[in-house]
Amino acid sequence: MSLETRIAKHAAAVRFDDLPEEAVDAAKKEILWTLGTSVAGAGAIGSELVLTVVRDLSQGCAGDATVIGYEKRAPALLAGFANGVYAKAVEYEDKHWMGNTHAYAIGVAVVPAAFAMAEHLGGVDGKAMVNAVAVATDVQARLVNGAPNAIKTSFNSTYMFSHFGATIAAGRLLHLTEEQMINALGIAYTQVAGTFQAHHEGSLAVRMQMGFCVRNGIFAALMAKAGMDGPHEFLSGRSGLYPAFYRECDEEAIVKDLGAMFWGTRLGFKGYPCCAAMHQALDALFQVKQAHKIRPEQIAAVDVYGSPSMAITCAPIEAKRHPRNHVEQEFSLPWAAACALADERLGLGHFRDAALTDVTKMALAQKVAAHMDPKDEQVYAVVTLTDERKLTSARLCAPTGHPDNPLPLAEIIRRYDDCVTYGPRPLSPERTRRARDIVLALPDVQDATEAIQLLA
Repeated sequence: MSLETRIAKHAAAVRFDDLPEEAVDAAKKEILWTLGTSVAGAGAIGSELVLTVVRDLSQGCAGDATVIGYEKRAPALLAGFANGVYAKAVEYEDKHWMGNTHAYAIGVAVVPAAFAMAEHLGGVDGKAMVNAVAVATDVQARLVNGAPNAIKTSFNSTYMFSHFGATIAAGRLLHLTEEQMINALGIAYTQVAGTFQAHHEGSLAVRMQMGFCVRNGIFAALMAKAGMDGPHEFLSGRSGLYPAFYRECDEEAIVKDLGAMFWGTRLGFKGYPCCAAMHQALDALFQVKQAHKIRPEQIAAVDVYGSPSMAITCAPIEAKRHPRNHVEQEFSLPWAAACALADERLGLGHFRDAALTDVTKMALAQKVAAHMDPKDEQVYAVVTLTDERKLTSARLCAPTGHPDNPLPLAEIIRRYDDCVTYGPRPLSPERTRRARDIVLALPDVQDATEAIQLLA
């Protein structure tokens, strides 16, 4: 049996009753987190431009799916696109961790695709929603595992592999057969794309890549359902995903414990609303600050030591010390470090264009330097004070929110409650609480789509 057939067979066959209890619980957390951060993303700068285009393209069309955060419905492809953009817009997503040093998002593709398709179809209950999310998350994580050195390429695996996760989430709700699923995944492969260039330039288009993943996955599933075929060797063929983009494939990592272990149970949720590659460093700085009660005016220099995976947040260092907008803030170790050392918590308010006027934080960012060692996956920080004392953190492994250092459910709920206050317009606490309660009780819910409708 080919690798592609094994994956498609698994994706099409798993039912809710096949899921272990921990996979069900993990899917509910993934859905709650994604809905909350998507509301905040809908309120981010640039999100209104997405809505403008969706409105324009929706004129004269029946709107069967919710655009989160707005009183707007649109065709499933367009709603899925918008919600995918919003899910990624505030850089506060779930993470599938590759060791302790870098990670890729999954729920930001899977959850918007599942809700858009569920609203398009109607009558989707909570068990079907949980199953679609759990299975899609499992397969997408497995495919990421098959390219262990992807971080060394120019391709961003969050976006490359999200095409497949979105396709499976939509395909499960469409009840695709094994043959239709392999066609859908092949069709998805014909559309894959995603690079780091927008990150490097601080472009708002970085988040649009997730919208494309969701849109393309829904479209692939619908085309396969209609009878369109796709390439069947989309992973391992002569021009398949792994040979074409990654030059390697760890097949054993993809299929190990297939059907017995579900990778959603190893999904983490970000401790901070910024690039995951610097979360260990932020934990280290908070540790120093809390242990010694230091104030910004006492700090002469900040040195962070870690692996080259931090490079996206600290190279070139001079540019990273002078972020120009919130996208650059989200990928700036100097800026995030300055915020962590200046304030008690690190939240969404620190990664807004308006925050760049804070002269204390901007001055502190100029004192941050990074030192990268390819042999070291641990991170530590040294804060030098004006009196020449050097304060050193412990060497840290799993950052806050990593599955080996997870956020408890109560903290996930607190962060959801915070995120839904950052939307483009006020949502009543009664609506946001009701949406939260629906998600946490999904296996017993008759209409899963009520949750997203309450957040519109």
